Amino acid sequence: MKKKKNTVITIIVMLILAAIIVGGYFLISARKNAENYEGSKEKNEVDNLLEKNLDSSYPVTAREVVKFYSRILKCYYNETLSEQQLGGLLDQMRKLFDEELLAENPRDTHLADLQEEIRDFAARKCTITSYQVEQAGNIITWTDEEKNYARVIASYTQFEKEENHYLKVYEEFILRKDDSGKWKILGWQLADAEDMK
Repeated sequence: MKKKKNTVITIIVMLILAAIIVGGYFLISARKNAENYEGSKEKNEVDNLLEKNLDSSYPVTAREVVKFYSRILKCYYNETLSEQQLGGLLDQMRKLFDEELLAENPRDTHLADLQEEIRDFAARKCTITSYQVEQAGNIITWTDEEKNYARVIASYTQFEKEENHYLKVYEEFILRKDDSGKWKILGWQLADAEDMK
C-alpha cells in the first residue's frame, strides 16, 4: 500500500514539474515573440522621413530631391503630427532648399506659414492622395553663370471631402546645384498640366 502511495505521489510530482517546465517554455516563447513583433513593426512614413540622414545620404538627382520634398508635403497634410514631428519634417525639408531660399524664409516664419496652411487644409477636409514627379528624361537642365539648374514638374492630387471631388495641382520646381554638387530647391510656382510631359 505504501509503495502504491509513493508511486502516486511521484507521478503527481512529475506531472506538476512537467506542467511548470511546459508553462515556463510557453511563457518565454510568448515574450520572445512579443519582442520580435515589437522590433519588426514597420515604421511609418513620418518616422522614415525623420530618420533619413540627408548629410550622408542626400538624394542624387533633381527628380529625387522633388520626390523627397513631396513625401514630406504629403505627410504635412495627411498625418496628425506632434509639434516635434512637424518641426523635424520642416528641418528635413529645409535641408533640400538652396541658401537663397533659406535666407528669404527664416525657419520661424516658415513654420508659422506651414501651420496656417495645415489648418486650412484640415478645415477644408483636404488631403493629398498622391503625387507624381515627371520622368527624368523630361526634366530640363541648363547652365547659367557656371551654375547648373534644373526644372522639375510635379503634380499633386488632392481630395476635398466636403466638396467630394479631386483636384490636380501642378508645380514647377527650379533647382540649382550647390558647391558640393547637391541639387537644392531654389523655388517653385504653379504650373499648367501641359508643362508636365
